[in-house]
Amino acid sequence: MTYDITLYPRTPGQSWADVVAADEQDGPPVDEAALQAGVAAFRRIEARLREHLTEPVEVWVAEETDGDVFGELTASESGLQVELYDRSASVSFPVRAREDRAHFLDQVRRAVRIVATETGYEAYDPQTGRSFDGLIEEEGLSPDDLTHLTPAAPSTVTAGETTEHPAAAGGAGAAALQQMDPRMLRRRSILYIVLGAILAVFAFLRFAEGDTGWFAWLIAGFAAFNLIAGVMLRGLSKQAEARAEAGDAAGDTTDDTTPGGPAAP
Repeated sequence: MTYDITLYPRTPGQSWADVVAADEQDGPPVDEAALQAGVAAFRRIEARLREHLTEPVEVWVAEETDGDVFGELTASESGLQVELYDRSASVSFPVRAREDRAHFLDQVRRAVRIVATETGYEAYDPQTGRSFDGLIEEEGLSPDDLTHLTPAAPSTVTAGETTEHPAAAGGAGAAALQQMDPRMLRRRSILYIVLGAILAVFAFLRFAEGDTGWFAWLIAGFAAFNLIAGVMLRGLSKQAEARAEAGDAAGDTTDDTTPGGPAAP
């Protein structure tokens, strides 16, 4: 289970439902100038994060204009992950028991502040459907609750991996997916559907050539799995968007005076 904080460009008075809906729409293609500007912004974020993180990090930076991700940084021990897209950014981390929990959450808040400062974006908490004000809902869980969810989380867990207790994995995993940013769910659904379609075509060609061996059926099975998973994730993205709209309607009266990120200490 992961905790996600997304950052978007937002105009004064604009509701979060409108912000999320606008981000769902396809934007203009990334050209070379936009790529260079995005990578430069990510490098500034990376440099500032390295000043505060005391653990090794893995970094990926875009080199081509055929995607919408400019850069990604992942802390190898804590799983803290920062991603910069063409029209948004995200800070996420796996929810699990931590001995240095308070210090780690301070690092998360600092990462959000750094991204907000370098991009001018405003932070949004998909878990609450409102502006992110520094309060992380994960803090409401007691250490015992966290231990029950992840009794023996390995130090190699990375952002996005599930570490729930086996007895709670089913329901908690579904709830975590429904709480994720709709755009992330949509991207994953597209990835699964595209992969499933490619595998389906490959399996069809094998069958057309008269190959009915186990390998052809294995490919067909993987194709079906990916297509079904993609459709399910697409449905979850729509549910998450509807929940964001409902949360925004309930919290709009306070959003206009709520800062996009926590105040600097």
